[in-house]
Amino acid sequence: MTLGKLFNLCQDIEFRQAKLYASLSLLLGGVDERIARFWERMSTEEWQHYILVDFGRSLCAEVFGIDSRVTELPDVARRLPANIGKTIQQITDALDTHEGKVNSGQISLDEAFAIAIAIEGSEADTLYMYLLSIIRRAIHQSDQPYLMSRVVQIEKDMVSHVDGLVQATQRFAKDASLIRKAHRLKVHHN
Repeated sequence: MTLGKLFNLCQDIEFRQAKLYASLSLLLGGVDERIARFWERMSTEEWQHYILVDFGRSLCAEVFGIDSRVTELPDVARRLPANIGKTIQQITDALDTHEGKVNSGQISLDEAFAIAIAIEGSEADTLYMYLLSIIRRAIHQSDQPYLMSRVVQIEKDMVSHVDGLVQATQRFAKDASLIRKAHRLKVHHN
């Protein structure tokens, strides 16, 4: 797989997640203004991930060449899931299922939280972290250390993103098992 294709796939995943969360805001926002703002914030944060992936693509294209094979980046390729194609297919299949449920318009708040927990705990996070490791390498090789603060801030934002999901699940979910799943997700991300 080329670096360009990997960035394209990741950017598509972030775009789809942003749209899904925006849809949840529209569908469930009538329940409570705080719920609407929560889903809007989740969507905005996914858009920020999308923008970072685009930034990373530009930087990596300049440093490595966008047609470089990801396996040619030895110090980061070892973090790549063993079968990246299968991993990406699993992520997109799950998103298809989640989008179908949301697009049906028949979704409860607890179901929305279950979807968000599944998304934030999926291999998409591993893929995103892998791209961050490639971006880190590009920053190092391009001798632009001032860009590293952007990556560090994004890693902090990812923890905050999950923390926000955990807090909202605690506050608004009725299903105790969802709250436990959210807490496990938080442990996984810290």
